Amino acid sequence: MKEIARQEEEFLQLIALSGMKPLAGERTLQALYHILRGRKANQTSQDVHLFRLYPYYRLFPQLSKEDWEEIVAALLDKNLIQPKQMDVPKTSFVVTQKGEEVLREGMARCRLAVWFEPFHRLPEAGGWIPPFWLRLHLMVQTVSQLLAQAPSFYPLVQDRQVQSWVKQQLAEKNERQRWMSELHGELYSLLAPLPAEVQPLIVRQFAGAGQTGLTIRQLAVIRRQPPSLILIQWRYGLALMIERLLGEEKSRFPLLSRLIAVEKGSSLSVSRSALETYKLLKRRLGLDEIARIRGITRNTVEDHLVEIALHCPEWDASPFLQPADRMRILAVSDELQTHRLRKIKDRLGEEYSYLQIRLALAQRERSETQ
Repeated sequence: MKEIARQEEEFLQLIALSGMKPLAGERTLQALYHILRGRKANQTSQDVHLFRLYPYYRLFPQLSKEDWEEIVAALLDKNLIQPKQMDVPKTSFVVTQKGEEVLREGMARCRLAVWFEPFHRLPEAGGWIPPFWLRLHLMVQTVSQLLAQAPSFYPLVQDRQVQSWVKQQLAEKNERQRWMSELHGELYSLLAPLPAEVQPLIVRQFAGAGQTGLTIRQLAVIRRQPPSLILIQWRYGLALMIERLLGEEKSRFPLLSRLIAVEKGSSLSVSRSALETYKLLKRRLGLDEIARIRGITRNTVEDHLVEIALHCPEWDASPFLQPADRMRILAVSDELQTHRLRKIKDRLGEEYSYLQIRLALAQRERSETQ
């Protein structure tokens, strides 16, 4: 157990280092902490998109501030990162040469690029995985109990919304019989293409009649690997499953595709509040008027515009940013090799606003991820 604890400590440092690298000199160390926890804030969402940190979003939603500070302290103590003054009073960091070497070796040894790859194809997966897994987990347990004619049982998933969803799916007799007869076949077909090392990480967590599911930590002990590596491999498997359920093969999984049918509102999608602002924009209202009508600040309205630019390709941003201005802003960003708003603004001067810079960066990121 001590060896696994040591492995976990080192692996968490590797994950932090890999997530920090794109942010070096651009953001504070806290930016990655908010991403790992899945903070529901405009800045966090925009950072995920700008720096393409999709695999890290909501990776560790329970990560405490104390644990994060211990990880950062270890990286500093090992001289893998160093502080770097950014904009007063903010401090960023740089990854040292030693840090680069440790990162390269660790990424290759743990095959992180492999486990992270589906999240770049499907950026929203990090937000869809939790509800998808809870529904799947409880449905498997429930169907197992029904097949064993033991409908009274303790549900391992205590989320009331998930419980309600499963009950609704099984409320009608015909639907209940369909789940009981077809779930196994659909699940087998969905799991079959996954790597052999990943399949058990999903299957062995399932509980049912006469079967107790294992936890991530128990699986880590069996494999003698860091729990967080097991977690990442498990998320990889679920991301691939979701990708298939949303893709051309969706018709092969009429039951399992329901698990994610209504999950297209993740924290990395446009928020409901931004959609309300979008409705007013379509009426050609000004930003100050929208702020007054909605009872929010102009800054919040501007945040919404950036969200809309990221997620709504049909939106015409030309009233706020002309194509020529966008090209000028992006040219400066490329020249300075930065996404930092202040550095870009200092070079451009008063001719361009922060909103225009943010819109330009958001539009580029959207076009590159489509």
